[in-house]
Amino acid sequence: MLKSYHILLIMLVLGFTSCIRSEKKPGREYVPDMSNPYAYEAGSPNPIFKDGKSNQLAPEGSVGRGKYIYPLQQEEYERAATEIKNPFAFTAEEIDGEGKKLFKVNCAICHGDKGDGQGHLVQINKFPPPPSYLTEPLLSKPEGQRYHTLMYGKGLMGSHASQLNHRERWLVLSYVKSLQASAQPAAEAPAAPETTK
Repeated sequence: MLKSYHILLIMLVLGFTSCIRSEKKPGREYVPDMSNPYAYEAGSPNPIFKDGKSNQLAPEGSVGRGKYIYPLQQEEYERAATEIKNPFAFTAEEIDGEGKKLFKVNCAICHGDKGDGQGHLVQINKFPPPPSYLTEPLLSKPEGQRYHTLMYGKGLMGSHASQLNHRERWLVLSYVKSLQASAQPAAEAPAAPETTK
């Protein structure tokens, strides 16, 4: 029967030999697939996915490279008006919750909580006021141009592409639309009918 010091000696020998590194004897790997991954060729069968294909569709909501307009060209900005549409159908809770929060964090500092262009940086004279969302031309600006501006920037406004992902940009723009809609009834209240005597 092995005594405890024999077991200890065997463990030490095994431990030290496992630390020896050589190209001819690389030792044992715990998870060899992590060290030497097998790359599947495009179009080849793949047992990892349920449909058995290596080529998979992009996740829902992802944006293909080059799908959204190139920056800094006026003709691309004009083209955005007709080519870029909101692919999401947000609930009122998403817009009033996450959309409002993202607007307050990323936009309200300049555009103001109400979207009137009177944000904190404007109030302390750090920047000139941006145009109000509640008046023209921003009131009727096509959503594609709004997205283009948020993605690439325009005028003094810088790009927010690194601060907001694709879905978050559309959430912010949907919140801006809700601000505009809530301000519209007061601005466009129908005139009272004239009374005749």
